[in-house]
Amino acid sequence: MSGPFTKEQMDMLYGKAADPVYFMQQQGNGFVYAWVNPVCREIFGVDLTGRSVEESMPRELALEIHKQYRIAIKRNERHLYRDYSLFSDRGTAMETELTPFKHEGVQYVLAITRDVTEQKKIEEDYLFYQSLVQNSVDPMLMISADFTILDMNPAYEKTFGVHRKEWLGRNYDDIPQDKQKFFEMGKLLLENSTSTHKASSIFLSRIKSDGREAKFSASYSLIKENGIIRAFHVVFRELTNELLLKHELKRTENILESYKDALNYAALVLIWDISGMIEFANENFKKLTGFDSSELTGMNIQSIGQAIMSGQQLAHLQSVLKKGEIWRGQVRSLKKNGQPFWVDATIIPLFDVEGRIYQMLSILFDITDRKEMEEQLHHMAYHDPLTNLPNRRMMVKHFREMEAKSNRTGDQVAVLYIDGDNFKEINDLHGHEIGDEFIHQFARALERSIRKHDVAARIGGDEFLILLPGISAINSRKQIENIISRIQQTLKDGWVINGRQFSPTCSIGSALYPEDGSEFEELIQKADHALYEAKKKGGGIVCFHGEA
Repeated sequence: MSGPFTKEQMDMLYGKAADPVYFMQQQGNGFVYAWVNPVCREIFGVDLTGRSVEESMPRELALEIHKQYRIAIKRNERHLYRDYSLFSDRGTAMETELTPFKHEGVQYVLAITRDVTEQKKIEEDYLFYQSLVQNSVDPMLMISADFTILDMNPAYEKTFGVHRKEWLGRNYDDIPQDKQKFFEMGKLLLENSTSTHKASSIFLSRIKSDGREAKFSASYSLIKENGIIRAFHVVFRELTNELLLKHELKRTENILESYKDALNYAALVLIWDISGMIEFANENFKKLTGFDSSELTGMNIQSIGQAIMSGQQLAHLQSVLKKGEIWRGQVRSLKKNGQPFWVDATIIPLFDVEGRIYQMLSILFDITDRKEMEEQLHHMAYHDPLTNLPNRRMMVKHFREMEAKSNRTGDQVAVLYIDGDNFKEINDLHGHEIGDEFIHQFARALERSIRKHDVAARIGGDEFLILLPGISAINSRKQIENIISRIQQTLKDGWVINGRQFSPTCSIGSALYPEDGSEFEELIQKADHALYEAKKKGGGIVCFHGEA
């Protein structure tokens, strides 16, 4: 297998993954499977390795996959796409995350496909529930377990001539005396409810907005958490056709029960108001973050997990929610104990009767394990496995950052090309195990010798590269020589392996940006030429570009 990763590395990271994983290589206008995990082979019944996308599936599907791959490559960042729409008739829903890589001029894409059928069902159930409550002609009321009014729909306001803003947050004991008699029967029924009950109905009288007293059937369902009643959802229906009414009420109760069950299954649920104050967190969220109910209620969302988002991502989230749309994305946060975790988040704005956003509902899925594997994969792609130093690919990234800063400040960037003297003899005399430990200790010696903002990398067997930013143009030679002197002294002090002292020397070639070149590869080449001159003079020699 060619590319930035070996087959063994891919097997180690994704060989036992439950989701299909494809590592694709671009060839011409198409893509070829460079590696797939066992789940893919089970799905397709054959080993896809070496085959093109067009050979493996219908043309229409292949064209869509090509389209999504090109979007990820064009953006040069992770890209999520779904193969379904909400309220579609498809029985399953799949979501694929694409991560583009480029290695030695060849384009690759890592594709991980997940079954999000349950998540789709939750989103559909929620949207259906919101539509049901807000558009229902039947008055609906949400009451907490301590008999505080939490919410009411527009039909309740219209039927009973009350204003939502005046009633929210009021306890039954605060209801005016002349109206308390109408609530006594309902309160008594709720007080006698137990967690084993699912729903029930009673008949009662209420004064309507026109002053007329009317008979209603009030059907309530329990909202429970860990077997404890937290709130009641009450639906009123004026008695006109009692049998039809009971049938419709039972149907409504079943829908609401299904919604609650779906919302709490597997997902982490969090609700906060527009100021960011948390109003509800389900048990799954508490278990993941380590916070309990008393800590969460009333705490600001920014204090929970200390979500880490880029300015661009945060601005996009706020823009989407401000327009009243659902936001989807991945967020890195911290638990109560400081441990990081990742969630796949769906944040849904909730509207009041006047069409203004008053709450945010977030449905979260823990994806920490998958993110940790991706971070490990990314680290392996840009670091040397023996020394854990950055490799050549990572040095290109570091140089670009140093180059940009150099252009702003006028400072220079020095490139040191380092070659160990007679390192081959270590393997020949002492074996590869000591030879590997020797290289590892050599890398640590380089790290101890350079400054905090300098970067050292291993780019070959005994070849190393060091970037030194912030070199003043006035006395650049002196600054570089001071750092090289520290490197030589640290190597002279040496280290002990299996009771044997090693004090190696090295040859060094140096080049300066922008004095000796403006491109990374050009500077490497000139530092390498200077190293060649140093090697000709013997071990432990330093040469700067331009010196014979």
